[in-house]
Amino acid sequence: MRSFFRRALGQILIDGKFVSRRALNRALEQQKQTHELLGGVLVRMGVLSPSDIGAPLMVQEHLTSLEDAVKLAAGQRQLLGALLVQSGKITARQLDEAIAEQHRSGERLGQVFVRLGMLTELQLKGLLDLQHNQESPASNPLRLGELLVATGQISRQQLDQALARQKQTGQRLGEVIVSEGFARKSQINHVVRLQKLCVNSVLAAILSMGAMTATASASTVSLQWDPSADASVVGYKVHYQADSQTTPFLGPAPIDVQTATTASVANLDPSHSYSFAVTAYDASGIESTYSNIVSVPEMQPPVTSITYPATSTTVAGVVSVTADATDNVGVTKIEFYVNGVLKATDTASPYVFSWDTTALAPGSYTLMTKAYDAAGNVGQSQSVTVTVANDTQAPTVSVTSPSNNLTVSGSVSIAASATDNVGVSRVDFYLNNALLSSTNMAPYTYNWNTKTVANGVYNITAKAYDAAGNIGQSQTTTVNVFNDVIAPTVSLASPASSATVSGTVTVTANATDNVGVSKVEFYKNGVLVGTSTLAPYSFSWNTKLDANGTYTLTAKAYDAAGNVGVSQSSTVTVANDAIAPTVAITYPTAGATVSGTVTVTASASDNVGVSKVDFYIGSTLVATDTLGPYSYSWNTTAYPDGSYTLTAKAYDAAGNVSQSASMSVTVKNTRAGKKK
Repeated sequence: MRSFFRRALGQILIDGKFVSRRALNRALEQQKQTHELLGGVLVRMGVLSPSDIGAPLMVQEHLTSLEDAVKLAAGQRQLLGALLVQSGKITARQLDEAIAEQHRSGERLGQVFVRLGMLTELQLKGLLDLQHNQESPASNPLRLGELLVATGQISRQQLDQALARQKQTGQRLGEVIVSEGFARKSQINHVVRLQKLCVNSVLAAILSMGAMTATASASTVSLQWDPSADASVVGYKVHYQADSQTTPFLGPAPIDVQTATTASVANLDPSHSYSFAVTAYDASGIESTYSNIVSVPEMQPPVTSITYPATSTTVAGVVSVTADATDNVGVTKIEFYVNGVLKATDTASPYVFSWDTTALAPGSYTLMTKAYDAAGNVGQSQSVTVTVANDTQAPTVSVTSPSNNLTVSGSVSIAASATDNVGVSRVDFYLNNALLSSTNMAPYTYNWNTKTVANGVYNITAKAYDAAGNIGQSQTTTVNVFNDVIAPTVSLASPASSATVSGTVTVTANATDNVGVSKVEFYKNGVLVGTSTLAPYSFSWNTKLDANGTYTLTAKAYDAAGNVGVSQSSTVTVANDAIAPTVAITYPTAGATVSGTVTVTASASDNVGVSKVDFYIGSTLVATDTLGPYSYSWNTTAYPDGSYTLTAKAYDAAGNVSQSASMSVTVKNTRAGKKK
């Protein structure tokens, strides 16, 4: 038989799906720098556990020839088709097609596989030998008991005792080991999984004979195949396409490598899977059927990160560790690690791990996740370091505002102070023992709208929590809620409705409230024109700034709660007079000589009305008359004989003034020739 030589450990790990290609490449890069054994690097990276690395090492030790490979097979007998599907050599659909062809042709299934180019003769013989060997009860390194010993799950003595017990009871070996208390069922299941992975490696080794094989980096695939025994073959072509194994290949044009039996295909996209097959051609260019199809999975790893808790967070009790993960194809699972040890696996979003820290010693812990896709690519998150601080000391908390026994209204700020020996995680506010609000951010406050409750007495308390679930409660603060909902009443007192006004007018209002009036606003035609905060409430309206006409006056009264009362409307007419009166002295006449007591008279008129007439001798005001006829009794004896000038001024209600023409008269009270 053809020799395998010594199969590389890395290839065994890939074939058995112990590790992804990406993880293996990372480990190989580190190995170049540290010169460690590859298995040690993978254990240090957290990709494999120390016990699990022993299984692929045993496989490597026994893969030096085909005979060794088939003897290494373990487990129950599997049909040829099932072996091929398990190995990934063919799909379930291809198996169905081959069985249908077998029914049609009457051939053996293995012969159909060879005729369809799915297997070579050498591969078929190796698989049939493997299938036969699985029926053999002979001991080999991949039997369940040997793997349990090799991975440190049980001792050799316990295995011997279990095998002896198995002969007596007829039970499965795993059931005996569990019933005897040598291992837990989860340990048995884990080793069964290792067993299947190792068998996958053996299958891959057998299928590498006489067929095309491939190794891949991120963007280059190296292919190798056995030369054809047909003397007419003059060359080979490499066919490939992305994301499909169907034939004929519809990808890029085939690569003609002429007589070479190796090829490298570069510039591939690592985010896609690729399938490869080789055809041989003769001198006429006629191509053979496709060789076996080799598939290289996509190599783009998922991206994952821990979303809670944040790094440097202090945690306690049961912590929900959450993570995100994305992948170009799809995430199959996420693993959660604490200090490099796998703690949980989640296969569906949202990805959550309930980490019970109650039994852990206080201190620093490192969290990390790994995300896997269906191709076996693995993405690893950044590490998050948290502090576990399990404590039994409750926080202290007190309500700092409002003050006890305070009467409150409107929006009220409720505040609390809280401290803890480790850290406060949140503060809850309660109103009459009903939860009002929660906050996890200091300062701990809540704006309470007291208008949402009826007026009355209320009790305010606060509770503070820490990460361990300890609770501290505050004192009770009692407040009296009084929200004023009654609006003030207000009415205009002056000017009266329908009044005619001019000049400066005092507008006044009467206002009352059940608590108190804070201000009164005065409006003219809906526009605010004045504000008064003290009773009596008024403002001065200079009507001369407005055109003559009709105006509507209203008033609004406010209280401290913001309630508003509106007065009735008052309509007034502005009539500002700009025409001065006319006035003239009618007696005495100009140039007259007067003596004794003289009645000085004046005539005055106005478009609205004369309010008064002033009489002047020279520049001196000597009398005022407010009613017509306007006159003044002038006792001329009080004046020396001589010439005097008389004038009069007339006024109207708007303050307009006019002055009469001057009137010169002579006072003569002394007789001629008579001495005084």
